[in-house]
Amino acid sequence: MNKIRIAFIGCGGMSTQLQQCIPMVPEFEFVATCDIVEGKALANARKFGALRHYTDYDAMLKNEVLDAIAIIGRPEDKLHRDIGIECLHRGYHIYTEKPPATTPEGAKMLVDASNESGKTGMVGTMWRHAPAHQIAKQLMAEAEFGTPCQYHTRYLAPSPRLNEPGAPFAWPFMLDQGIHPTDCMRFFMGQVSAVFAMGYIDEATGTVSLSVTLRYENGGTGTMTLGTGPVLEAMVFVKGTGNQAIQVFETRKLRRYRTPTWLGTGGGYADTPTEEWTLNTAYHGIGRPGYLEEMQHWAKALQEETQPHASLEDAYQNMRVLKAISDSIETGEVVQL
Repeated sequence: MNKIRIAFIGCGGMSTQLQQCIPMVPEFEFVATCDIVEGKALANARKFGALRHYTDYDAMLKNEVLDAIAIIGRPEDKLHRDIGIECLHRGYHIYTEKPPATTPEGAKMLVDASNESGKTGMVGTMWRHAPAHQIAKQLMAEAEFGTPCQYHTRYLAPSPRLNEPGAPFAWPFMLDQGIHPTDCMRFFMGQVSAVFAMGYIDEATGTVSLSVTLRYENGGTGTMTLGTGPVLEAMVFVKGTGNQAIQVFETRKLRRYRTPTWLGTGGGYADTPTEEWTLNTAYHGIGRPGYLEEMQHWAKALQEETQPHASLEDAYQNMRVLKAISDSIETGEVVQL
C-alpha cells in the first residue's frame, strides 16, 4: 500500500486532537472530514490539510476513494458501533475512539464484522502507545525481568457521568475512564481470568471509588484502584518473577527497580539499583502522550497489512473485564472470565 487514504467521521474535541496528528504521519493522505456541523468539518479540513469536507458520511463514502476511516464521537452505539460495522462491511479498515460500543455484546459485533469483512479495526486506548509504557514493555521482555507476576495501578480522573439507570455499576465512568487502565493492564499482563471488586458512588459529591483484585491467566495477581478525582492521576507498577519491577507515573515518567543487593547480615539491603526515564517531550504538543504514537502505529499496521493494537478484540476483552468489575460489585462474588 502506498499512501493510506483516510477520512474522519466526527470533528469534535477528541477527533480534533487526533486530526492534529495526521500531518505528522507521512504515510497518511488526509482525504476528507465529516461532521453534521459543517463549520466543524470545514474548519478541521482547513487546519489539518484534508482535501474535502462533508456533512453526510454516506455521501463521503460514495464520492471518495478511501482505505481507512476514523470514527470518533460520543460513546453512542449509533456512532462507533453501527457506523463502524457499516464501514467494515463496505470495505474499509476502521479506527474508533473508546468505547467501541456501550456493551461487551456490541463490541463483539464489531469483532465479528471485522472477521467477516477481512478488514481490521483499532480502538483509541492510547496508554499502551505512550512512549513510557512502550519502553516498559520492552524492559519487561528482557530475560532478567522474568514473567510479569504482579500488577498495580492507581487511576483518578474527572468524569462528567457517574451512573445510568439500568446500566451496570458506574458504567459511564467505566466507559469514559476505566477502559484506559484496563487496556494498559492487559497490555502488560495478558488476559484476566478472575475479578473481585468493591465500589462506592456518592451522588451528592460526584464521587466514584473502586477497588479491584484480579487474577491473570499467567497465574499472576493484581489490583486496580480507580475513581473520580479533581485531577488526572495515573500510576502503573509491574513486577516480574526475576524480582525486578517497573513503575510508570502519569504515562511519562518511567522507573525500573533492579533486584536489591542482600548484605548478608541482619535485615539490611543495599540501595535498590534504580534507573529513571522522564519523557515529557513525548507530548509533541498534542494533548497527551500516546495520541500521535497510536496514529503512527495505525498507519504502520495498515501499510504492513497487519492487525493493529489495541484491536477490536482487545477492546472487547477490556469491556468484558469492566463488566466483570461491575457485576462483582453488584453481587459481592468473584467473577470468572
